[in-house]
Amino acid sequence: MALPQVLIERYRRLFSFYDRDGDGQHRFEQDFAPVARSLEARWQGRPARFANLLQLLLSTYQHENSRRDRDHSGTVTLDEFVNSHASVVAAYQADRDGARQFIERAAGGFFDVLDVDRDGELELEDLQAFAAAYGHPVEGIAANLERILQELDLPAGRLPRDAFLTLVEQYWFDPSPTAPGRLLFSGIPVGGSAL
Repeated sequence: MALPQVLIERYRRLFSFYDRDGDGQHRFEQDFAPVARSLEARWQGRPARFANLLQLLLSTYQHENSRRDRDHSGTVTLDEFVNSHASVVAAYQADRDGARQFIERAAGGFFDVLDVDRDGELELEDLQAFAAAYGHPVEGIAANLERILQELDLPAGRLPRDAFLTLVEQYWFDPSPTAPGRLLFSGIPVGGSAL
């Protein structure tokens, strides 16, 4: 399946965002394990929605990295990362209701990991912690969050769970130049360029 160019560009941007050490490839120990530890540490002994949050994050990141590692080299290249999305987009187009249920479980679970105060909304600090876990500066996130919330016609400062899920779906699957989800990961300098 041929992916729309606009989605390819988003996946490339996401690849750069995930490339924590900036070496042009994804490796579990260098790029994802530190993120899992950082996100788990934010809970600081507060009860999380998941019994063993660190293990859940580590196994999720390991699974996703292994799934994308087509040549089983232990690293994921940009091409492997982008190409791994063709089957995901095809599955989405074939069964949108099923895909939305998956997004609810997967992205919804990730939302729950970021929502440390468990109020059902992500705040600026939650999003900044996510970017910082990947080693990115947090400047620009506040302005981008406000832009997204304005496009969604939502009050300033807080991103509700249902809006987050809509943004994730749009980012991954909607090539429209007006979909608010296109703005995810914008405003964060990644790989030498501002997103």
